[in-house]
Amino acid sequence: MISPAKIRYQNLANFRFTKLGGRYLLTSDTGRWIFLEEKEYEQFLEGTLAKKNIPLFRELKAGGFVKPKKSDIPTQASQYLALNASLAQGPSLFMFVLTLQCNHRCLYCQVIPEKKGAKGFDMSKETAKKSVDLAFRSPSQHIGIEFQGGEPLLNWPVLEYVVKYAKTVNKTAKKELRITLVTNLTLMDDEKLAFLLKENVSFACSFDGPDFVHNKNRIYLDGKGGSYKPLVKNIQIVQTAIARKKARNKKTFVDQLNAVLTTTKFSLPYPKEIVDEYITKGFNNVFIRPLSPFGLERQTIDIIGYSAEEFIAFYEQALEYILELNLAGTLFVERTAALALKKILNHQDASYYEMRSPCGAGIGQMAFDYDGEIYTCDEGRMAKRMGHENFRLGAVQTEKYADVVDNEVTRTMCLGSSLDNQAGCADCVYKPYCGICPLANFIEYGTIFPQILNTDKHKINKALFDYLFSKLQDEKYRSVFQSWLV
Repeated sequence: MISPAKIRYQNLANFRFTKLGGRYLLTSDTGRWIFLEEKEYEQFLEGTLAKKNIPLFRELKAGGFVKPKKSDIPTQASQYLALNASLAQGPSLFMFVLTLQCNHRCLYCQVIPEKKGAKGFDMSKETAKKSVDLAFRSPSQHIGIEFQGGEPLLNWPVLEYVVKYAKTVNKTAKKELRITLVTNLTLMDDEKLAFLLKENVSFACSFDGPDFVHNKNRIYLDGKGGSYKPLVKNIQIVQTAIARKKARNKKTFVDQLNAVLTTTKFSLPYPKEIVDEYITKGFNNVFIRPLSPFGLERQTIDIIGYSAEEFIAFYEQALEYILELNLAGTLFVERTAALALKKILNHQDASYYEMRSPCGAGIGQMAFDYDGEIYTCDEGRMAKRMGHENFRLGAVQTEKYADVVDNEVTRTMCLGSSLDNQAGCADCVYKPYCGICPLANFIEYGTIFPQILNTDKHKINKALFDYLFSKLQDEKYRSVFQSWLV
């Protein structure tokens, strides 16, 4: 390694580095990155590279690795803002917990649900109206309303009301409004589907793969088996209806049905089979997620849990197979990787709260619980169900927007999720692309400031970025990744 005495610090901008696959990976605060051979890296540090390799030096300068001239600063500031754009726009995602009732009792449920038919756990129209009004006070030009539960379809009258009222408010507000229903899909019927499609509501469901995996994870509350068959039936119905609408409205954006895979111990032996199941059911993407430390998962961890290393092995096997499919001509996207690649390749904010610093708690998203209580995020209201009220921001019935955002809890979440405040994160080469969840850290480790390098989330994130950057050194994989971002 080069002697510190030879390093020309006056010529170097702020950058981070690591050795990956025999080469040095450098990243800048604006999200630019470059690989250098060992000799090139030494020459760069010594300040001799400009004489020996002028094109490479110019590339380093353009990427922000060389101390900028005064005239370069506005460009670099714009690049930094593009990578972190969502931090400047205000809250844009608002979860509406329409009910805690559910007809499922999934082993990994992040909420502790109530039985179907339970009283006192539904959002009222009055509370829903105040929630919509507060959401539209955000300065953001993008307003996302996401229906959560329980199972949101079990409070259909209020769901229908929120869709209509939000669109009425937006006639004056003129914002980009996106409404999404997160549902187990087993209670969908023709009338509800017709309304949701008419109003351009997006759909997201959970789908854990083949029946022998899905039915172990996602069981009915009454214990009468798994939900695979009714889910698959309704997936086909919804996808057919969406396809027909797209055919009729070719100039209007119509969102596809998206699905999330929550990985459990039962998933680990079947990465290829799960991907194949998604493809045969008409999906062109999968969102692979590890377990989260909320709700019922804390009670079932001995049944469904695994180590970070086991998840990483599963995830990488799935990605390898997905890349093989893409190279063979089948476009299929893994969405966690695609969100990271948007920052890595396009240098753009992915608006994904788990990959930003600070995270979105209170400043990018809020959750309106069924009773009108406001929480920093969906995880905040999940923590409430576990007995932790620490993440409450107020109530829609009484609170002013400014008091919710400028709140000591919101400020604390910003501190707890800023990578600059975390030992091991501030100087990590992947800092421009990464993020942490202080709420998950609190539930799992008892503090929002754990030793990050010892956490499972750190191990998983590092493995993801190691994998992606290793593949990006090969042009054929880089082309596949670029196709995911079109």
